[in-house]
Amino acid sequence: MMKKLGLAVVLALTSFGAHASGYGHVHLSHLEPTKSEAIWLRAVQATPMYPRQLAQQGVVGCGVFKVTVDENGKTDSVDLVSSVPARGIERPVASVIRSWEWENVSGAANQAEEKLIRLDFCMGGGSQAEVEQLCVAQSQYACSS
Repeated sequence: MMKKLGLAVVLALTSFGAHASGYGHVHLSHLEPTKSEAIWLRAVQATPMYPRQLAQQGVVGCGVFKVTVDENGKTDSVDLVSSVPARGIERPVASVIRSWEWENVSGAANQAEEKLIRLDFCMGGGSQAEVEQLCVAQSQYACSS
């Protein structure tokens, strides 16, 4: 209960300045397997793009996705596990995830891998650094409504 309340507070704080500021950030967390245990990682380890549709609407929140990468390093499926807000995140975020290119970083033979990843979408703050800190803090709270 406390973690859900904390996420609500963080979302309220980041939403407050969403339209007053052009700062946005996406924070990616590797839940299962962890980044160090993964077979496949994104080929480009840059900050994921904030989906345009969500940014234009000023949507802040989070989504936990089950992603299956096939043995050839292609995204096979993307399924929403949970999100805040409950609606509106799945379609634009799944589209972004499907566009990622994957590379085998494990040294092991290629094989399919099921991943659980979390993406936090944050806007606001007085600077890019501040919104990044808000996003890291938000990522510590439960991502379910």
